[in-house]
Amino acid sequence: MIRELRLHKSPPKCQRVLAITIKDIAREAGVSIATVSRAINQEEGLSQKTRQRILELSARLHYHPNLPARSLVGKKTEALGIVIPQSSEFALSNPYYNELLKGIGARTNQAGYYLVLSFLREEGYARLHDHHLAAGIIVLANRLDDPRVEDAAAKNIPMVLIPGDPGRKWIPSVDGDNRDGIFQAIRHLAELGHRDIAFLCGPMNSKYSVDRFPAFQQALIKYRLPFRREVVLNYDFSQEGAFGQMKKLLAVSPPPTAVLLMNDYSAMGVFRAAKEVGFQVPRDVSVIGFGDVPLASMTDPPLTTVREPFQEMGYRAAEMLLRMVEGKKLARRTLTLPVELVIRNSTAPRGKRRRK
Repeated sequence: MIRELRLHKSPPKCQRVLAITIKDIAREAGVSIATVSRAINQEEGLSQKTRQRILELSARLHYHPNLPARSLVGKKTEALGIVIPQSSEFALSNPYYNELLKGIGARTNQAGYYLVLSFLREEGYARLHDHHLAAGIIVLANRLDDPRVEDAAAKNIPMVLIPGDPGRKWIPSVDGDNRDGIFQAIRHLAELGHRDIAFLCGPMNSKYSVDRFPAFQQALIKYRLPFRREVVLNYDFSQEGAFGQMKKLLAVSPPPTAVLLMNDYSAMGVFRAAKEVGFQVPRDVSVIGFGDVPLASMTDPPLTTVREPFQEMGYRAAEMLLRMVEGKKLARRTLTLPVELVIRNSTAPRGKRRRK
């Protein structure tokens, strides 16, 4: 079989190509299976020449160890799972997830672990662990009423949440300081003279909404600003959702002079809605995002936003999970990282209110 594979650098599509196994490598190298295993796992007892010959042969024949099979015969699973309960199209186009993944990947690479990325929208989060694909999982989800989190926790599967769940504080988690971020944003708008401040809030089963909406109300009280229920609308964190709700906000009489968003990803929808109804950002309405993903500095105008350390959050979450899968104790089970307001050109002093 191996000789046939050598004859074709790119086998015809109709030809069935069998996966190279450790037995094939051993036979081709003229050594035992145990010797191949020691070479691949960097174990002692081999000459450097033999080890190098086996590794070069493995690379040339594109041999990759079967991680689930290795875990079933007593070796540890050398992968961590990342679960994003969204469609792959939404998740991979959203810079929030990309920034978190950069941090997670940096730490797991240091530890020599693989990453298994899964977009589980219906299946249980424990699936990756149950099928021996991952030693533990990081769940990137903000829904609070998700029974799949409880199910995985009940099975004692090593798990870290981004963000955390206030009703399940025993599950390790990493967050940015949502409350302080809202207070910084409202203080900035108050200093610019804004009094009618709208809030595009996420679904109320979201951890971010549960943290930020009360903080929004408390910040208004602190800075002696009125709370107008009609300019607090919920949306699904998407650009299209923000677009539709922003048009509703600007149709209110009188319209708000400033709008606070749940993320930066929504800003493009908000800017487009303002333009369609004849409002200019920031002359007629100031806009503040949340996150400071790379997109924020490239919008027109550049977005004022609350910077969350997403890469550090991902790095710390991976660090916590690695300690758990290695049987080590955590210094703390919940970690909240500081945030800071980044002022750009989407906010300005309150101007003359536009008349409808």
